Amino acid sequence: MMKNTRARGRSRLLWASLGMTMIACLSACGGGGGGSAQGAPSTSPAQPAADPRETSVTPSSTVRWQGGGFDGIGLAGITLASDGGVWALGGEGGLVGRPFLRKIGGANTCGTDGQRFLTELSARFERRQQPVSLTTARGGQFYAAFMGPGAVYVARIDEATCAVDASFGDKGVIGIPITGLVTVTNVVLQRDNADGILVAAIIPGQLLLRRFTGSGVWDSQFGTNGLATNPNADSFWVSSLAVARNGDILVSGAVSVPVAFQPALLKLNSKGLPVSAFGSGGVQRYPSLSIGTGNTGTLLIEDDRVIASVATGSSVSSQDFTSNDSQVAAIDLQTGQLKADFGTAGSLIWDWGYNNTEATAWWMPNGRGGYIGCGHVLKSLLLGQSASLVDITANGKPDTTVGYQGRRLIAGTNSATCAGLLRMPDGRLVVAANDGGQAVVMFFDR
Repeated sequence: MMKNTRARGRSRLLWASLGMTMIACLSACGGGGGGSAQGAPSTSPAQPAADPRETSVTPSSTVRWQGGGFDGIGLAGITLASDGGVWALGGEGGLVGRPFLRKIGGANTCGTDGQRFLTELSARFERRQQPVSLTTARGGQFYAAFMGPGAVYVARIDEATCAVDASFGDKGVIGIPITGLVTVTNVVLQRDNADGILVAAIIPGQLLLRRFTGSGVWDSQFGTNGLATNPNADSFWVSSLAVARNGDILVSGAVSVPVAFQPALLKLNSKGLPVSAFGSGGVQRYPSLSIGTGNTGTLLIEDDRVIASVATGSSVSSQDFTSNDSQVAAIDLQTGQLKADFGTAGSLIWDWGYNNTEATAWWMPNGRGGYIGCGHVLKSLLLGQSASLVDITANGKPDTTVGYQGRRLIAGTNSATCAGLLRMPDGRLVVAANDGGQAVVMFFDR
């Protein structure tokens, strides 16, 4: 719908431009009349200065593809392959369509174009399985989570065959225990430090966190009788998981407050129990990171602090795009307090002047002492939504040596959202994006 609107808009602009050109020509030629007197010589209008916000970066190589059907194709995420390539997980027919894997670079074990539909899943379960999360690869295997109308499960993927590992669980999958008439809104996976897999199934306002071992057995000693959930009766909405070096688990998201959400983090120990010294009973809220409503997103854990992406808006019901902003915060890993020496009072918030949504996530070290993030900038419904790369310094300031206040739009993206960011062994940066019903994986030299 947005594409058609933009096409019509461009058409109107083109005809308007042509009309103005004709008028200018008639005026310069005496209005088309028969007079012989010539007016003063015309001068070419000065060209408008280039908009510095349009500073862009072009990938050194791009893999872009689309699927059949109205909804196209979508990526849930990417992860590094053991042989130095990249695994992309997604669904054809939108993110709730037929799940697929695509191998980009390294050995192609998936067939034509490196892509393979996971028919062992789509034929076994109801067709609409939504791929939602995947882990890093280790020992030639990685895990992927899927959810559909009647099933929520985790599959183990064998890199050598580009297929579900039938020796794992029940023909390659284990079901996630969900009781009662509830709707699962998301599933997030993360490896822990003992070769286990953390599985967070999210129902409205509640975290259901479990752990299974490498053999696919649910850990009954994790949490309380095998289940960890949000303490303090907080209505906790989950975005992501991260694991510290000592095994502690951080959960990002938000807690419900009257008619809004408040950015928050939850901290559990490796056994799935709340860490009481972190915030209040294991939950730290961040009202200062919200202009009305918001949540924390992806997390990058360092030795003593956490770099967290934050999204905020004026209200949950606002249709005013100008009210949405992006932030990045530094948080003390032990207490949950904002690190005052980062940004301004612990965070950096920016507005690049487009008066529209600007979101950045997926932070990682940029190799120069600071960080780089992937996000998007919605310039307008007519001008499009470009994916972007953003660099900041170690102390939370815009890296003004790069692009416009540290930000560069990614050339060739028009209605894009970032779906993943990682670093190749050779140092190249990889960005995955969903762009107008197409899947895009882009490689950058730095």
